[in-house]
Amino acid sequence: MCHCICLRDEDVYVLAKTMSLSLKHTIEVIEALGLFYALQWLVDMQFDNVEFLVDSKITIDAFNSNRQDVTKFGHIITTCQFFFSSYFTNSRVEFNRRQTNMIVHALAGYATLSASPTIHSDVPDCMNNIIINEML
Repeated sequence: MCHCICLRDEDVYVLAKTMSLSLKHTIEVIEALGLFYALQWLVDMQFDNVEFLVDSKITIDAFNSNRQDVTKFGHIITTCQFFFSSYFTNSRVEFNRRQTNMIVHALAGYATLSASPTIHSDVPDCMNNIIINEML
């Protein structure tokens, strides 16, 4: 399964990262790992004032909850909450419907061509038309 992180400034493409994750985890764990890797990547780059848009309602609901969960999913969410509260001040994590996240899904199809994490500093060809249409 591919995970994609796309950084944008308003509607302008800035940077993207794609990575493959093992299917040995549940979908809930894979979705939570997507948020974890996004947080970790932006902490490493010392970003702040970020709006994280996640297309997994289960992940967002767990992230915004104080409920204790001793599963692998719960541990990842707790780690995400710690990263977020420790490193991000003017930021938020919100739900974004899958259907409105066309850029990330185009990038996911492109990511299947690479087995290792890849940073995309230029707009991949698969995203050009989508970005142009969003700017109109």
